[in-house]
Amino acid sequence: MKSQINQYSTLFSCLYDEQQPIGNLGRGTHYSIFRSVEWLDVTRTPVNLPQLHDFSIIWDEDHDERIINVIENIYMAGLLSPVQFIGERKGTLTVIVAAKFYFGGIPDIKNYEKQLQNICDQSTYGDYWSVEVGMFDRSPGFPPDAPHQTEVRGLINDRDHRVVTYLRNIDSLWALGTKPFMPKGKENVSILSPVPPILKQ
Repeated sequence: MKSQINQYSTLFSCLYDEQQPIGNLGRGTHYSIFRSVEWLDVTRTPVNLPQLHDFSIIWDEDHDERIINVIENIYMAGLLSPVQFIGERKGTLTVIVAAKFYFGGIPDIKNYEKQLQNICDQSTYGDYWSVEVGMFDRSPGFPPDAPHQTEVRGLINDRDHRVVTYLRNIDSLWALGTKPFMPKGKENVSILSPVPPILKQ
């Protein structure tokens, strides 16, 4: 019998959930995968049809669920679509966005970080969490501790090359980011109706 996955929010669903530390990385590192529906793509550009957005919460040993309220408020402010990974550690909210947004999104990254800080200040039940923003690019890169367009900030308390490997493994399993919706059983069929042919007179 399958164990039921904890649903943390009514605004986005949990696809995969680790409730406790697995392995030996950082201070009790583990992760969960969430899915929201977005009308903005990974650069916050409006799209004609809603897309699915899969992102990961990186937990530390205390599995602090107050982060859910913060993410819900980020989502309702229209600022969640660039997020690939997000986590709280020692009073700092670390948000890792797609590198494509980091370098060319709307608003610019400094303004985006300020907006996240304003949301965070109103979402943590009186506790102060500072905000830092990093970036993630799934493209292969070298050296391992400084891959192409990837900055993990303080997301996990461990050496960068180990953290990057961990995040890339998660992304390899779940293909994080925004993507078109495909009905089950119709993965090779577009949900858009084809344009009818123009009949020649």
